[in-house]
Amino acid sequence: MKTKPSLLMLSFAWALAIAVLMTAVSFLPGARDVVTDPASGETLWLSVGFVFLSWFVAAELVMLVGGGVYLAASRLLRAKRGR
Repeated sequence: MKTKPSLLMLSFAWALAIAVLMTAVSFLPGARDVVTDPASGETLWLSVGFVFLSWFVAAELVMLVGGGVYLAASRLLRAKRGR
C-alpha cells in the first residue's frame, strides 16, 4: 500500500535544499564579504551558520504559508463543488 508523502517533510527538504544552495552562493567572489573577514580573508563560520539559518527559516516560512494557502483553496473549492 502506498502512503502519501508528508507535506511537512517535503517542505523541510525543499527549505534545506534552498538554504544549502543559497549558503553556497554566499561563497561566490561577489558576495564573499558576507561570510569572510575582508581584512584577513578568513571564513567566519558563525556568519555562515547565520546565513544558513536565515535562509532555512525564510524558505520554510514561505513553504508553510504557500502550503496553507493551497490547502485552504482546495478545501474552499471542494466545499463550493459540494453544494
